[in-house]
Amino acid sequence: MAVEEATKVFRWILDVEPEWLSSENITSGKDASLRWAQGEVVQRYLSLLPPEERQRVVRFYHIRDAKLSLGSQLLKHCAIVRTCHVSWPQSIIGKDHNHKPCYIPTNNHDRQCEFNVSHHGSLVALAGCSKKDIQLGVDVVQIDVAKDVPKVRQEGWQSWVNTFEAVFSAREVQDIVSWEPAESLSEEDMLQAKIRLFYAHWCLKEAYVKMTGEALMAPWLQDMDFRNVQVPRAASTLPIGQPNDDWGETVSDIEIWRAGERVRGVRLELQAFRDDYLIGTAASKLDLPFLPYQLLDLDKDVLPLALAGSI
Repeated sequence: MAVEEATKVFRWILDVEPEWLSSENITSGKDASLRWAQGEVVQRYLSLLPPEERQRVVRFYHIRDAKLSLGSQLLKHCAIVRTCHVSWPQSIIGKDHNHKPCYIPTNNHDRQCEFNVSHHGSLVALAGCSKKDIQLGVDVVQIDVAKDVPKVRQEGWQSWVNTFEAVFSAREVQDIVSWEPAESLSEEDMLQAKIRLFYAHWCLKEAYVKMTGEALMAPWLQDMDFRNVQVPRAASTLPIGQPNDDWGETVSDIEIWRAGERVRGVRLELQAFRDDYLIGTAASKLDLPFLPYQLLDLDKDVLPLALAGSI
């Protein structure tokens, strides 16, 4: 691990869509994941996991879910090896008192690490750090406009948003329902912009509750709201002259309120990726810098690390 990373939050994403393709062209079924797992390349990466983790990967009905599970486990092991300087077999993954994945040292090893993983669509995202006294949360969400627009048209915008009122505060629901863009948009573009705003709120709340170690059923969810939520622009919409590859805009001036009081000391960031992804990151310390997300390559970034042990 580079020295400059030791006091910063490193962030990775892995796109599993082009990885571990099925030679039988199958996507789902009772034994689909087991059949997919027989492929030579899949076997190479599955063999890097302990038996119990391999078993969990091949239980999925949909191969896309098995691929996300495999990618998630690989990134967790990478984070432990990178930050704790242990060999790959020593990168044991367990769960803490909140059932949050964590590193379980095999001896009195004094190195610690904190990490959190999320996956949706075809992406796996991980945020990690070597500091002991920090909590991290990450959430990635793929915005499926083609799926959501017909539902919103059928139910109406407010009714559709109200379906999720158990997750949001009354103020957040009102902010989402009443939001209007600054520029003039067509009816279709307006609806898509509103859906994007909804998922910005969702992604931030998921990242925050994952940081705390609690689930979206936490009893205080409706007492907490995020204010000044801005939706980061997708890469393809950035002005000419700005970097416009896969990475879109990043926003961070987000306020957290709970039971009417401002919550301070937590850092939140929302990153746009490609045209349809948002990635939220939460850290329990404001003064801990976030490194830019790095898109990992399995053969270049993961496999050598596993074979070499630690770096």
